[in-house]
Amino acid sequence: MKVAVVGGGIVGLFAAFHLERAGAEVTLYEEGKPGARSDHAAGIIEPANAYRTNTLAFLRRVWRFWRGGTCTFRSVDGRWLSASLRELERDPIPGTDEVLREMARTSVAGYEELAAQNNDFAYTLKGLLERYDHRAHFLEDQTVATSKDSIVPVEVREGEGWAGSLFYPSVGWVHTERFVQRMLRELTQTQIVCQRVDHVGLDGTLQVGGTTANFDAVVVSTGVTSRKLGLPLTGVKGYGWHVQSRAKVEVATIFVDRGIAVVPFENELKVTGGWDFDLSDRLSHAPSILAAVKEVVPVDRVLSFGNGSRPCTPDGLPIVGRKGRLVIANGGFRLGWSFAPALGKRAALLCTSQTQNDPFLSRYCGSLHAGPI
Repeated sequence: MKVAVVGGGIVGLFAAFHLERAGAEVTLYEEGKPGARSDHAAGIIEPANAYRTNTLAFLRRVWRFWRGGTCTFRSVDGRWLSASLRELERDPIPGTDEVLREMARTSVAGYEELAAQNNDFAYTLKGLLERYDHRAHFLEDQTVATSKDSIVPVEVREGEGWAGSLFYPSVGWVHTERFVQRMLRELTQTQIVCQRVDHVGLDGTLQVGGTTANFDAVVVSTGVTSRKLGLPLTGVKGYGWHVQSRAKVEVATIFVDRGIAVVPFENELKVTGGWDFDLSDRLSHAPSILAAVKEVVPVDRVLSFGNGSRPCTPDGLPIVGRKGRLVIANGGFRLGWSFAPALGKRAALLCTSQTQNDPFLSRYCGSLHAGPI
């Protein structure tokens, strides 16, 4: 079976990984450096914290980020905006929670399996600390985190110089750049083509460099540009830096009211931030985000910088489904890394007809059509 994977981000790499395991002949197309638009992320793995964006609570949080300077509004996809307004405060269809829980279990197991073989990507399971500047925001999130419907263990912490903190002991993190390199080493049988795909068909055809290639199935995981195939997606840009710092950070920490994440590694910190609703390639907001980072941790030296655009669906939850010979795997928003193993695995199963479309996960796939990406 010949399968093309279009997009070498973290979800595309996992799709190729599982397809190769299934014995498929895989060609991975990536215009730039594999992983380059994914590895800017903090790498916090928390798939059980499904993050819905079609809620008033999310809108209030975005408003706070905008007031605080870590969020900008410049351009959004029109279909995404229309669908988001229609779906505001609408609950997912029945059964969705269990589907997402199974995806969470699959994702955590995927990282743990690879780490058990060789933890060359600094997989660490020491927990996630969320700190709050404002008491009202802390109490609001505390109510949700400790509700009877929550399946994520949480400890409530008071004091420590903050309005409140929530600690999730079962959450881990990875070094994203090292993980991308690990995945590339795993893909021993996959042909990687560093070239732009111009057009994707529902019939398994790709147009690349003026020629047409035919496949039994095609997985598209190109992030925000998948909207060109009819999906209601918009981009929320984020930025990441590896830095040296004199700060002693023991666990991954999110400064919730500032939209800043800090993740510790042996000799450095990974710091990330930015909620820029912007479909362009501009990076003009990055210095302001780094300045916001410096308000919570000292930065002695910047070692590297990266950026990317989180693909956001109208409800913030991922898409993975099939139409014709085209499989889409996308839309993880701020939990892209958290859901990537499960999204890639399900995409592979759809390609090989070992599973069918799930009513929730494939909810936008009816609008898929051939087109450029």
